[in-house]
Amino acid sequence: MASLKRAHSDDMDEDDQDATPSPFICLPMYGEHKRAVSSVQLAPSRLTKDHAALCASASADGSVKIWDLKASEDDSTEDYPLIPVSTLLGHSRGINEVCWSKGGDPFCVTASDDKTLRLWDAQTGDALVEFRGHDNFVFCCQFNGPSNLIVSGSFDETVKLWDVRSGECVSTLPAHSDPVTAVSFNRDGSCVVSASHDGLIRIWDVCTGECLKTIFAAGNPPVSHVTYSPNGKFVLAGTLDSTMRLWPMSISGKSKCAKTYTSEFHTNTKYCIVSRFLVSKPKRRQCIVTGSESGHVILYDIQSRKVHQLLDQVHKDVVLAVDAHDQMELLASGGMSKDRTVRFWAPKEEANTFKRARIEEAE
Repeated sequence: MASLKRAHSDDMDEDDQDATPSPFICLPMYGEHKRAVSSVQLAPSRLTKDHAALCASASADGSVKIWDLKASEDDSTEDYPLIPVSTLLGHSRGINEVCWSKGGDPFCVTASDDKTLRLWDAQTGDALVEFRGHDNFVFCCQFNGPSNLIVSGSFDETVKLWDVRSGECVSTLPAHSDPVTAVSFNRDGSCVVSASHDGLIRIWDVCTGECLKTIFAAGNPPVSHVTYSPNGKFVLAGTLDSTMRLWPMSISGKSKCAKTYTSEFHTNTKYCIVSRFLVSKPKRRQCIVTGSESGHVILYDIQSRKVHQLLDQVHKDVVLAVDAHDQMELLASGGMSKDRTVRFWAPKEEANTFKRARIEEAE
């Protein structure tokens, strides 16, 4: 694995609107890899039944594992290992990121140090398409909304757009002067944001390949991760000065940082650590979730910028990978080489509600 190193619901229950949010606890089930966990992503709710959850995790061991978060039938409070329902094998080197399709098919895409991306059927474990064209490690990837395009970023300093069906590269953007650390589509798929160790955040027009805007923080710290907010109006960027910044996404004029997030528990000076928006129950809480080189998982309140919760320090190493479910209050996190586990978090009263997940055909 290279050394560098989304969520929305409009249908609210009455309880969600008034209840004081209870703290997240670590669920007793866990997944495990043979090497560092580089990426975790919870499957979109449209692929599973209510109160069911699947999670894909990628690792430096070259595998992706699919985990079913069904609660223990004996109500055990002791930690117990999960058995993956599927293991995706085929890359010759470590995998840096795994992403679920946003469409109706149970597909995943992976970005690997073997310089390729692969499209997988998570239900069967079959590799469907291989994407070749990068000249160095492929570090990051994401589907657009219709899931007919994939964007990738690489140590070769380029951003590429790929046709999902054909596997052909449809556009190459000479994006940065250092490795590309993160890429993300906006809501309508018209733009891509990219981040790099060169300290720059760039917004690209998908159709023309034109760079619409360049953003950077004071001091030009390397950018370790970037993602669009669920409403598409902001970009959240993590930098190697242990800080996250929320930038408004107006194309015209200069961008001024809207909010900054930092705390004594948030250490990020070496690795590319992912951050996500937790807004599945927006009237209950709206947070940013991130990992830390201290082994913590931290929840920041989006509006107040204060630490909403510091999760129990169950990981024994750097937490590179986090994700938040799109409908449930459910989090996933993954630890580096001294830990190698995938952990799951939920409010205490919801910890035993998970049912066995089964991939459904989207309507």
